[in-house]
Amino acid sequence: MAFCSNRKLTYLATSVSVFALTIGLVAGQSATQKSLAETSLGNGAGASTVNAFFTGLKTVAPGFSFTYAPVGSGAGLTALFTQTQPAGTTPKITFPVNFAASDDPVAATEKRTNRSYIQVPVIGVGVTLVYNATGLTVPVGGIKLSRASYSGIFNGTITNWNDKSISADNGRQIALNVPIKVVHRSDSSGSTFVLTTHLKAISSAWKLGAGTTVAWPSSFIGATGGGGVATAVANTKGAIGYLDNATRLTKSLPAAVLANKAGNYIAPSTASITEALNGGTVVKYSTNTASKLIRIDNLSDPARPNAYPISTAAYLVFYSGATGFNTFVNSAFGPGGDALATSLGYAPLPGSIKTTAKGLF
Repeated sequence: MAFCSNRKLTYLATSVSVFALTIGLVAGQSATQKSLAETSLGNGAGASTVNAFFTGLKTVAPGFSFTYAPVGSGAGLTALFTQTQPAGTTPKITFPVNFAASDDPVAATEKRTNRSYIQVPVIGVGVTLVYNATGLTVPVGGIKLSRASYSGIFNGTITNWNDKSISADNGRQIALNVPIKVVHRSDSSGSTFVLTTHLKAISSAWKLGAGTTVAWPSSFIGATGGGGVATAVANTKGAIGYLDNATRLTKSLPAAVLANKAGNYIAPSTASITEALNGGTVVKYSTNTASKLIRIDNLSDPARPNAYPISTAAYLVFYSGATGFNTFVNSAFGPGGDALATSLGYAPLPGSIKTTAKGLF
């Protein structure tokens, strides 16, 4: 009986030791997990063009968390600088608003807050002209549009897909009679800024000006956000609208092949957007002495032979001293971020631009 009791005591002691070791490992694991806890960037709002990229970075380069509402560039910057809730925000963001994203860089003369802030480009974006192919005879490789054709369409002077200018672009008529229905962003949009800035640069006949909002012809169809434009184009025979390449690919919409400054017809792609960015000029500027801002100029009508003509950079704007944004930007600029950008239809920034951006903080 004594021998049996000793065995029981030995087994009990061993079990207690194993249990204690297990508890210690779990506690150590919890401590390790806590030490590797995500850094919260807080709440952001702005351009819908970068939504897929921002969301993907959480998976490709974990280590930070945030909530981002793709409400448009103008609404995002207003939310950041005035700390007001963007209308119709989805997902719902709470205060404070910690950062914004915009395809339209803050102007050098603009002073919207007394706090110092930083603006850096994070990704290259192509603004594509997407169309509904119903009733159209689409050539192999897609519909081609010369500069005269697509500027005329958005000016409201070319109103049917059988227009002689479009027929000449494609070597034949692509429709007998399909009225063109132009879909535009009805919210304050960086994509509108990029498109209209480009059209103003290439066409002396362009009459609508340039900005995040313009007075489009009343016959055009307004839609909110990139998703709204995609839905309207997909559901409207003869429609054409403008949409960033990443959203365009997600929605499986065809994009026009556009004539660039060199006279070449170029489709939107990571390579052609990158080629446009390679011809850009990095400019450092500031709206006040403490702020640090950079933008990329010479993109309104890129001159390189293989450049996609409507290309831009999307910018991240955040207050100086905010925690975690250096990690976020470095993740966007790293190999994982570059691979993500390419897979989604964006373009990684050239190395020289990344180096300048990193130097701001």
